[in-house]
Parts: sequence; C-alpha cells; structure tokens
Amino acid sequence: MSKLVTLNKEKSDEILNNLFNDDIIVLEDVQGSKIWVNWDGKKFRIKSKSIKNDDINIIDLAIQNYYNFAMDYFNSMDNRVKGLLNKKWWFCFEYFPDQQPANIEYSRVPKNKLVLTGIWKNKKFQVNLDEIEEYSRLLDVDVIPVIFNGKLTEEMKEAITYFLNTSKEDLEFVFEEKSFAFFFYKLLNPLSMNSFLMEDDFQNNVEKLIIRSKIGDISFELLNPLYERISSANDTEFVEIYTLILVNFLNFSQSITLKDIRLKSKRKDEMYIELICNMFNKYMLNVKSDLVNFQFAIPEFFDKEKFKINKELIPNAITRQHLESDSKIEYIFKIILGSFKKKKKKAIGIFEEKTVVVFNKYIDDISKFIDTCLKIEQQRTATKKGLVDFGEYFDINYDTDGEGNVYPDIYNEFEKGKLSNKSKKKKGEKIK
Repeated sequence: MSKLVTLNKEKSDEILNNLFNDDIIVLEDVQGSKIWVNWDGKKFRIKSKSIKNDDINIIDLAIQNYYNFAMDYFNSMDNRVKGLLNKKWWFCFEYFPDQQPANIEYSRVPKNKLVLTGIWKNKKFQVNLDEIEEYSRLLDVDVIPVIFNGKLTEEMKEAITYFLNTSKEDLEFVFEEKSFAFFFYKLLNPLSMNSFLMEDDFQNNVEKLIIRSKIGDISFELLNPLYERISSANDTEFVEIYTLILVNFLNFSQSITLKDIRLKSKRKDEMYIELICNMFNKYMLNVKSDLVNFQFAIPEFFDKEKFKINKELIPNAITRQHLESDSKIEYIFKIILGSFKKKKKKAIGIFEEKTVVVFNKYIDDISKFIDTCLKIEQQRTATKKGLVDFGEYFDINYDTDGEGNVYPDIYNEFEKGKLSNKSKKKKGEKIK
C-alpha cells in the first residue's frame, strides 16, 4: 500500500511539489462499508473492514441483516465470472446496504450496492484504474469515482494552494452555500453536474479527497475542514446498558451446566448459535418479565432493517418467538449473540477488570465445549461414513462351497490388495 499523507498547510514544499508536478489521480472518498472479497476456487470469502479480519460467517449474518445482500450477490455469481477471478486476489469494495452505510447520506446506492475501489495483490493494495474498470464491468458493480486524471494546471495549483492556506472560518465565507465537493469538482472537472451517488447535486459533507501520485508511491488526503461527523449524545447510556445486559446474562450463565446441553449442528459457528439460543431460552424463563418491564432506550439504529436480527438464521423456534414478542428482547439477544463469541480486551462501562477476567474465562469454556461437541460430531460422521463404505462390499457375490462357506480367504485378498471389480466372478469361478 502506498504511503498515506494528510495534506494540509503544514506539509513541506517537497510534498506539494510532488502533487503539482506528477501525474495524479483525484478520487472522491466514498463512505460505504468496506468489505474484502476473494474467490478461492470453491467459495467466496468476505471480510469486513480489514483484510486481516476473520471471514464473515453465519454468526455475523444472524446478528444483523447488514451483509445479506453482499453474501447473496457473490454466492449467485455466474461460473463464467468466477473462472476469470484470480484466486490469490482480494477485491476491495465500498458496500451500501442502503443510502447511508456510514456518516454520509447519499441520494442513491451504487450498482448492485457495491463500488470497487482497489485490489490487494502481490501483498499490497493497488489502484490501477484500467484494471478496476475492467473488473467492475465483470462483476457488474460501480467503479471508484475519478474526479481528475492527469497533471494540474496552474489555475488548479493556485486554487489548491489557496485552500490549504485559508482558515476554516474564511473557507466558510468563501464557500458560502457551496460545498467542499462543489468547489473541487468544479475546479478539477468543470463539466460535472453532481458528485458521486448524488442526483443533480453535490454532496455537502464529503470528508476528503484522495490524491494518488502516478510516479511516487504516495497518496495524499485532502481533508474537508467543514466535515461534520454524526455523533450520538447517548453513547455513555448505551455502553452502560450494553455492559449491564452482558453482566446479567453472565451471572445467569454460571448456573448452566454446558455439558448437559445437546447440540445437533454440524459446524462450529452453527453450534455457537444453537448454544446461545438454548441458554437464552433458559434465561427467558427466569427473567423475561423483568426485562420487558426494564426501562431503557434502544439505540435508534436498531430500528433500521439492516441492523435487525436475521431470524431466518435462528434455528430455535422458541427463541424466534421470544424475539418477535418484544423489541427489547430482540435487542438483548442481539447483544448476547454478538458478544459471547469473542473475549474482551479491557474494562468498559460496568465491566470492571475482574468481570473481564470472569467473562473471558467463560468464553474459553464455551469455546472448549463447542470444540468437544464438534469433535464428537466429526467422529460420528467419520464412523457413519466408514460403515457405509464398508457396507458396499456386501454387494459382492462370492463363491461358496457346498456348506455355504465363502472361498477363498477374503481377509487375505484384502491384505494383498487384490480384491477389485475383477474379483466379482460368476458362481463356480474362483477369484485369482
């Protein structure tokens, strides 16, 4: 990946000189939800946010509807397309489950809700426009929006220099009712009538532009000083409620003997969901009425469909009934399902350091229990498969003598490795 530099008035003349004299590409920063996608030859693997993260699994899909479309889209990809994808490459997309996946609200979503922004290959992130456009067409998605491609004119250099050396207060006066996006789109691409994903308008809250040098391995960030980030005034309250729910369920879980629970699933992630459902149902028998009467605010984002629990992936009918009975119950289950699969690194809210230790110990217990169940299931499957395979040999009609004894010695034939389809002789013939 190229070196990233935040471009402001404090940067050296050398950096600006690179910007002004090299061939450059100016890109609008697209605020979707970053995902990484790889076709490994058998299946599509998808990671959220960072290429270093684990693959999105069925637990992630059950917790919320957020990634459903992306998973369905790639899994339904035509075999012809799959055959043209390099198995070692990771494609980087900005994903749009709706018009506001992050801080910025757009007028529309991109084609198939995806924008291809780059490709990870040869152990680095690369933005080759020709290559990105080619694979965008192949995958039938939008391509990262290019505002400018080439060398800056003297007028452009002068305007950018002015921008970098003007205070936030003065820029507000200069822009007036126009936006950062309007200023730079009209400067770099005068014929443009709108910014990316906007209908005949320019986005008024673009965070930054990305400027990539074609010569030097450097990328610049041109920041919008008037950018406004959405903040939640109730963050503290939500953290308190979140940790209170976890502590309460953790305390209850100490009364459950994990080894008494029978899991029927055959995969680790499915076993986890099944286990949490089982425990949650026991939890509801004890405290459901208390939880329903407990007064707390559910975060506004939870009302959006993309953050709702994907009930189709919840296998337990009783659990689904609980989820459908009250939005508070659904929110609590969402927190539990998403939290008991990974250890906590530090104290937060009412989660003190001692509580973190107890919590992480219980996560280990859950993991060991599921691993044990998985091992038993694998052994059961292997045994069953072995019996089926062995049973195929009973279809062979061997010669028998007058007393009904089989000859020759079948065990010896197995040891010699001679028993094959050629060994199936008509009655009266000997196996050689």
